[in-house]
Amino acid sequence: MMGNKTGVKYFIVHCCVEIVCFYLLRVHYPVVLAGTIALLYDFFAFLPQGVIGDFITKHKKLPYETIGNLLMLISIFPIASSAGAVHMVGYAILAIGNAILHECGAIATVAESEGRIFPSALFVAGGSFGVVIGQTLGVYQISHYVLILPLILSEVCCLSAKTSLRKENYPVFRCVKKDRSPAVILLFAFLVTFVRSYIGYAVPISWNKEVWQHFFLFFIMGIGKALGGYLSDKIGYWKTAVIGTLVSVPFLLFGDKIMVVSCIGVFFFSMTMSITFAMCLSVLKNNPGMAFGITTAALFLGLVPVFFVRFDMMVNVIMITVFSLISFGMLKYSLAGASESVRNSQSNENAI
Repeated sequence: MMGNKTGVKYFIVHCCVEIVCFYLLRVHYPVVLAGTIALLYDFFAFLPQGVIGDFITKHKKLPYETIGNLLMLISIFPIASSAGAVHMVGYAILAIGNAILHECGAIATVAESEGRIFPSALFVAGGSFGVVIGQTLGVYQISHYVLILPLILSEVCCLSAKTSLRKENYPVFRCVKKDRSPAVILLFAFLVTFVRSYIGYAVPISWNKEVWQHFFLFFIMGIGKALGGYLSDKIGYWKTAVIGTLVSVPFLLFGDKIMVVSCIGVFFFSMTMSITFAMCLSVLKNNPGMAFGITTAALFLGLVPVFFVRFDMMVNVIMITVFSLISFGMLKYSLAGASESVRNSQSNENAI
């Protein structure tokens, strides 16, 4: 299917983008995503995506993919400079390039999706692999010039999918109950994503000390994101939400010192990513860029508390449990039943 091919292409793009970003975040600053640099980067990478996506959706002629890759390339020079004063400028440029390419991926994969969320889930999953590769390259101080290679690969994949980004019409997603207020659906999608973002940083993982363990954790995370999209299309969003929000909780809470238990929790937990995006798509039917931007804004706001507040183990356990149950309640209120979701997906395929 064309949607899966586009998903694979943007899986590679997303992986390449995060390799560059997390290499540059790590190379100067030993603590990953710490302090002012990380907050600045996250602000520009996540928060403006809705505005960027809305613009791309409505103005399709500009070469957005090339602009995003060029911005990331340009950012390497101020970040690699010995003058610390220009590092901040470099990270802001890097983040904006990242945001543009994220939106290109979201819009292109939705355009070719035939009403399925899996292509978009596949695109998002690529980031998990890029994060850990980029961090590792940064730790070992690999030459900055190596970053040109993933940017070239990203550009090639983007250009091969450029017609997908510029389609005029988008498939319809119907994963939410018909009698629910669109504003409430968007609010709940935002809040569930906010909670998922916060929990992602609050989950206790003391076993993650070796490089191979870090790799494995992010590998599991990426697989979980992709599988969540696949299952949403096959068994329905509601059943996938039950697995992601309820089944994952005990594994997350009691896997602090046990790698296998923790990874099972992370795997199930990651499956909810595609659900909130599909909820937004069900409301913002002609604007996948804004729909994706709502979720990325929630991701940013969910991680902000981590920069300023730290809780002990017991408080985190309580918060993870309570927040997971609240998220489950919001999803139960919003999502259509499994059989209805599957029928909607099948009707979209038949209509294409």
